[in-house]
Parts: sequence; C-alpha cells; structure tokens
Amino acid sequence: MVAPKRVEFIDLLRGWAVIVMIETHVMNATLTQETMAGSVFQFLKFLNGLVAPSFLFASGMAYAVTTRRKLNDYLSFGPPLFKQIGRLLFILALGYMLHLPKFNFTHLLHLAGERPWQVFFQSDVLHCIAVSLLIMQGLLLLLKNERRLYATVGGLALVIVIMTPVMWGIDFWKYLPVPIAAYMNGQHFSLFPLFPWSAFLFAGAIAGYFYLRAKDVSASKPQGREPKMMKSLAWVALGIIAISFAFEPVAASIYSVYDYWRFSPSFFLLRLGLVLLLCSGMFFYERYRGVSARSPITLVGRESLLVYTAHLLLIFGNFGAFNFRDRVNHTYGYMGALITTLILLVLMYVLARTWNRIKHSSLRLKLAVNLGTLASFLGVFFFGPGE
Repeated sequence: MVAPKRVEFIDLLRGWAVIVMIETHVMNATLTQETMAGSVFQFLKFLNGLVAPSFLFASGMAYAVTTRRKLNDYLSFGPPLFKQIGRLLFILALGYMLHLPKFNFTHLLHLAGERPWQVFFQSDVLHCIAVSLLIMQGLLLLLKNERRLYATVGGLALVIVIMTPVMWGIDFWKYLPVPIAAYMNGQHFSLFPLFPWSAFLFAGAIAGYFYLRAKDVSASKPQGREPKMMKSLAWVALGIIAISFAFEPVAASIYSVYDYWRFSPSFFLLRLGLVLLLCSGMFFYERYRGVSARSPITLVGRESLLVYTAHLLLIFGNFGAFNFRDRVNHTYGYMGALITTLILLVLMYVLARTWNRIKHSSLRLKLAVNLGTLASFLGVFFFGPGE
C-alpha cells in the first residue's frame, strides 16, 4: 500500500514556525534587558508573535488532512482512532513533562514547593494543541460528518474569540481545580490557554477542510481548484485584517476587561489574517517553486514535535547542575544570540534528519531508539541528583 502524499506547504508553514520559534526562545532566554527594551527587539517581538498562531494553525490544517484520509476508521472506532487519541494524550503528557519543576523524582517528592506545582499545571502550546484536537475528535464522533464538524468548530471559534476578554476577567482558580482553570485564561502562568489560542487551531482545521474540498474538485479538472481557493483565502485574510482595525475602537469600549496585546479579539484577528497570508504564500511557493524532498524546512516541519521538545530541553531544561538559561542569564547581545540560534538550528536539523531516517529504515531500530530514550529519561528522573 502506497503511503498518502504529504501536503508539503503545511510542513513548510510548520517548519518555518518551528525555526522562528527556536530563534524566539533563544532571544528571550539570552538577550540583555537593555537590548530587549530597544525598538528593534519590539519589532522582532511582534514578528515572533506570529510563531505560535502559525504553529497552531498548521496543526489544525494537518488534522483536517489526516481526518479526511482516516474518516471511516475514526467513525467506526477503528484502530486509527485509538492510535490518534493515544498520540494526542502523549502530546498532552509531554506538555506537562516539559513543565516539571525539576526532572528528578526526589526533588519532586521532597523539595518542590507549592508555586512550582502551580506553574506545572499551566497550559502551554502542546497542551492547547492536544486538548483542542481532542475536542475536535469528540465532536467528530458526536456529529458523524465532516461538514457538520467544521461548521460547529467555526461557530465555536467565533464564540471563543468574542468571549476571550470576558474569560480573562474571571479568576477561575476560585471556582475550578487548578489543572482545569489553567485552560481558561492566562491570569496564572498559562501562556496558551484555550481562550483565545484554540481558535487559531480551529481556523486552521476549517481552512484545511476548504482546501480538501477544492482538491476534490480538482481531481476532475486539469487546472485544479486549489490555487483559486488559496487566492480567495488571501483575500479573506486581507478582509480579516481590515476588520481587526475597524473593530478595535468598538471592542475597547464594550469589554470591561481589555488588553489589546494579550487577549483582544482585534489582535487575534490581525494575527489570524497574517497567518492566512503566510499559509497562502507557502502554498504558492510550493506549487510554483517546488519543495525539495531534502528541504531542511519541511523536514523540521515533519519532525516538529521532536524538534520542539528537544530545543526546549536544551534551552530551559533543568536536569541537574547545568541549566543553559540560568548560566547565560540574559548576558548576550544580538550577535551572541544569533550564533546560539544558528548552532541550535544545526543541532535540531541533524536530530530531525537522523530520526527521520531511523523511522523509515527499520521498525526494529526505531523501537530500540524509543526504548533506549525512555530508559535514559527514567534513569535521569529516578537516579539523577536531586539538588
């Protein structure tokens, strides 16, 4: 059986998002406070702010493509459904693992205080992706139909965007258990709560659905409908950007709790419009310029979960005496941060390429690497230094 062809422009979008994400994390962890206060960094901060929306949007598009291929299995409770749910639960567990106060059993059992555990329950991007996709998986099983699914998800996304300032005005720690309250807003530690971040993923899934519809029509037409659909997407993006500016004065006046840069519907719409333009641009680049099978960017996009996890562990990981972020402690200028970024990008490319080759060369080798990695992490967790 021939494996279905990947939609390369989605990998391209996700690959660029991960690459810029690495730069973002390096800059945030290493630059001096004086450098970060400058106007150059503020502009860079705005551009870097498109990383997470792009990553979430691409995850939603990838879900739409995968679901179309496995729809019957999902609806009939076939093995692919349980494999998908297991994968999403693994992503959720990985998200929590990355926020352990310290990757050491003794430390967690005896030394970690209350605040680190509160930080542990924050909703980060992996949590948001996993929970949002689990919600979509549940809706699909309930609605039994793609069209109804994406219509419902579209309405849900609209409600989330509109209700976000209201939700951010409520301290859910007073009413819900902390692990659940963390998904509601960013009042306490959460960087990517469901309000509004899940709406980027839902928007990506809807865009993926319309792309697949255009692709279905293209099967009988030599010219294809996808370019027309993606051009329409670009025009929709420009319209959303225009609406974001027009709606801002109204939004600022109707919400009692309002912060444009953190949780306003206007800023959400601006970023969504820009991400839609990026997505359309990636499609036309792939269609007319082509993407090499050896492209480092699409390779990173295909192995985004591994690269995401590995680069965070290298920058922020706290396994023992050495912690890169604490050692650097905001002492770099742009040159030092850029060199660090380039080194880390090379390491992540080598890691992604190696793992990609292992996956496609030998199932036995893949299993051995997985078990060896698991054993190593368990060894560090249970027997590493606790101080």
